[in-house]
Amino acid sequence: MRRHSQGKGTGEMEIHRQANQKMTTRGSSAARSLAAAGLIVWVAGVCGCAYFKEKPELTAEENFRKGTEEFNKEHYESAIPFFQKILESYPFSIHAVPAELKVGECYFLEEKYPEALVHLQGFEELHPTNDQIPYVIWMKAVSYSEQFSTIDRDVTSLESAQKELQKLRQRFPQSPYAEKAEDLLREVRTKLAEHDFYVARFYYRDGKFNAALPRYKRILEKFPEAGIADHALYEAGKCHYFLNEDDAARDSFTRLVQAYPESEYRGKAEEFLQDLNDGRYTVVSRYFRAKERVFRWFGYE
Repeated sequence: MRRHSQGKGTGEMEIHRQANQKMTTRGSSAARSLAAAGLIVWVAGVCGCAYFKEKPELTAEENFRKGTEEFNKEHYESAIPFFQKILESYPFSIHAVPAELKVGECYFLEEKYPEALVHLQGFEELHPTNDQIPYVIWMKAVSYSEQFSTIDRDVTSLESAQKELQKLRQRFPQSPYAEKAEDLLREVRTKLAEHDFYVARFYYRDGKFNAALPRYKRILEKFPEAGIADHALYEAGKCHYFLNEDDAARDSFTRLVQAYPESEYRGKAEEFLQDLNDGRYTVVSRYFRAKERVFRWFGYE
């Protein structure tokens, strides 16, 4: 019995020992798991802080370099923020003035002409002696010119372009942009002449000869090189003719015949001169303008 009891006690002790060992093992595993979880949380926290930590701001030089890289790739819209950052954060940097010009140039090359003009005008006002001013004036002139659409629209932008081009020629005659200005100025002045002619013809067709005449005369006085002076003379002569201003009409037609012998309007001007001298269809012409509307097969427009 004692041996049996002793064996039984030993067995119970073994059972308890194994149970305690399992509990210890489980406790150690839980502790290790908890420690691992804590380590993960700590690492995540460190990484998170590093991730959300504010990145250092680019210097003026770095912004200018990155902006220039985008500019050279013709990514003008992407370049603007880098140059703007210099103006906002580093206004006294050596890169500030070049960056200011680059902003205007980017808008210009993007064909955003109103925005370009704002920045280019500001640059010219702030830095009137900068060596890039001829280029700035050139870009302003082109920006104004490109905003003009058709001859039946307002010509304020053309007049502004003409003003800038004339300023460029007068202030910087030796600049390569002054040479480029010649062709553009010729184009702008031709458009201005064509606009005047369009408005004058509108008044003429409505029988408002006194309103049409100043437009024709302005073409002759201000835009003689526009290539429509002979036509303007012819139309001015007709206005005088229908206003019974014989001497003025004769003068316009005679100038046309003498100054533009190859003009397509020469023959028509000679017909009017014959009418003025001989009285052919005079009454009908003056009071009903029938030469243009009914008798145009006689050579009248």
